[in-house]
Amino acid sequence: MERLLYVATLLATGVLNMLIAIFLLKDSKHYREQKDYYRARILTIVWLFAFGIGYLVHAVFQWRFTWPTAASALTASYFHIGAVCFSWGYTPLLDPTYFTKKIVVRDSVLLAVGLIVYWTAALLRVYAPFYSLFSFLFFFIYAFIVAYTFYTTFNRVSYRRIRMGAGSISGFIQWMQICCDLIVLFGIGSVAITAAFHTEVIPFCLLLIAGFGMFAYIAYSIDKYGPVITKSASHPISHSTSHLRV
Repeated sequence: MERLLYVATLLATGVLNMLIAIFLLKDSKHYREQKDYYRARILTIVWLFAFGIGYLVHAVFQWRFTWPTAASALTASYFHIGAVCFSWGYTPLLDPTYFTKKIVVRDSVLLAVGLIVYWTAALLRVYAPFYSLFSFLFFFIYAFIVAYTFYTTFNRVSYRRIRMGAGSISGFIQWMQICCDLIVLFGIGSVAITAAFHTEVIPFCLLLIAGFGMFAYIAYSIDKYGPVITKSASHPISHSTSHLRV
């Protein structure tokens, strides 16, 4: 019964995540001129598809029951892709100077190394919780760097807006805080729970359902912010934070 619930939850959330991605993709072409917002929107679509495909692979091969280290490696892989998308998409909304060739090269190299680490652990042993947990340390280090960079930038930008008494982006600041708190907590928490409950079904199913709710909220929020940024006579974030350095 648990196995059936596991597969059904994976299939449902995998398809739903990709439908959310298609929903965002549908109107994305209208925002190409707002390059920072457009990038964030496209990268949100990329990570939604990454999670959706990852869920479907879990459902088809069911490695959690036959090859637990591979299931853990797959989970770490799409979470790491999500972290890269967060780094490239959301931090530049606050500081447009952040997204540089240096950051792209750094994160691409770290992603490649991470994938090698995650899947090496899987290839060494079929069931080895310690190996998987050890490999996850690479993800946690990268996630900490990304989260620290984002929140440092966020605090500087929000503090500056308060000092200026500017209320034009107060909704944006609030949205960023809620969304990114959810993303960071879900990302780091989910990988930690996956490591702790290596072959358990129920905790993973609960994570899938919670993740879908979070992704739906993020997609709704970033979609609603599109018209706001389009109507602005000038890009409020770009002009107010172009001097910031992380």
